[in-house]
Amino acid sequence: MRSYPIDAARVRLISTGNVNAVPAWVELADGSRRPDPNGRQEADDQGRPLWRIEVITPADEGDDRDKTAVAEITIASQDQPDVGTFGELLTFESLIVTPGYLNKKSGQLTAARWTASGIRRKNGHKPAEHQPTG
Repeated sequence: MRSYPIDAARVRLISTGNVNAVPAWVELADGSRRPDPNGRQEADDQGRPLWRIEVITPADEGDDRDKTAVAEITIASQDQPDVGTFGELLTFESLIVTPGYLNKKSGQLTAARWTASGIRRKNGHKPAEHQPTG
C-alpha cells in the first residue's frame, strides 16, 4: 500500500490528551490472535515501544463534504509521549498517512494509518523529549 508524506504545518491536529501503548499481539493454538496477556508492547525495528496518540482532525471550512474526525498517530519512543491537554495543537515530525483499503471479508473501508517520527506542540512549547535522535 502506498504511503504519503503530509505537510504537518498545514494540518490542524488537536490533542485529545490520550496516548496508549500499542499492545503486542500473540497467535493462539487455534490460529486466532489477541493482545498479549503479559501486557507486552509492540516495538519498531530499533526496539523502541510504539504509542498511539489520539487527535481530532477538524473539518475543512471550505469543504461541505468534510467532517471532523478522530485519528490515531503511531510514534516510536522509549518514553510515553507528552501530548499536553485536550485542545492543544500538535505538530508531528515526518507525518505519513497510508490510506485505508477495502476489506474484502467485511466490505468495509479500513481507517487510514498515520505514523510520525516525533511530536512538538504548535503553541510554542519546546519539542517533546521523546523525539528520536540521529
